[in-house]
Amino acid sequence: MGHGLLITGVVPAGAQQEVKSGERPSTDEYTVKLSALPEYSQGTYGTGHTTQILEVPFKGDWSATDRLDLSLTIPYLWIRGRGEVTIVGGRAVRVAGRPPGQVTTENGLGDVLTELDFTLLEEKDLVPDITLFVEIKFPTADSSRGLGTGKFDEKIGTYLTKKVGERWIIHVDLSYTFVGSPSGTSLQNTFDWSVGLSFDPTPSFRLSGYVDGATAVSRGEQNPLDLRFVGEYRLTKHIQLTVGASVGLSHGSPDFAVLAGVELRF
Repeated sequence: MGHGLLITGVVPAGAQQEVKSGERPSTDEYTVKLSALPEYSQGTYGTGHTTQILEVPFKGDWSATDRLDLSLTIPYLWIRGRGEVTIVGGRAVRVAGRPPGQVTTENGLGDVLTELDFTLLEEKDLVPDITLFVEIKFPTADSSRGLGTGKFDEKIGTYLTKKVGERWIIHVDLSYTFVGSPSGTSLQNTFDWSVGLSFDPTPSFRLSGYVDGATAVSRGEQNPLDLRFVGEYRLTKHIQLTVGASVGLSHGSPDFAVLAGVELRF
């Protein structure tokens, strides 16, 4: 499936919007965490034709110290459509000026992500938990098949969480991505934000809702905006189950996405 290089639209892709470290139903300490959260998304992305995307991110986290965490994400991608969509910075985007072709399927390794998290302030009294992070996207996806741009991206940001009462938690995530542009394109850097609220009915069960947004990677396109819901259940001390769904609130987002997966902690 051939792809042009001029990008005109951006939408959140799915599994890259995974559950962040502050979004877990328990604060139990761990040294190593392994997870797989497959996510299926579907949308037209402003093209008039449906593109289906399955992303399976295999992620490993290592808690090096009480304040420092390191993670590595290796994603598998499956894309079915008419060659009008490619992946930029973990999001599906529309390829400008490319007429639709026959429905084809591409799959393979996505862009590998590495992330370093540092807890600047721990929650106390009125002070929220503040974690700073740096993420680097390595261009391991095949750009000729629409699985990536073939360029590095760098992201910096912060996770803020604040417990309210015994069962409620407020989440605010902010980040800025320096987007690498393929030759002949001029992609814009993006600002991402997420605001959420979690409720713990029991110590092992958490329900969360989020509004996720970002600036578009190209001028003239709508900014992505999504409503996302996540449920997490701690099956045992070492096993957590996660399910989720999201709906797009703008033309810069997929119509819907669903995910389900498991997380192991040691």
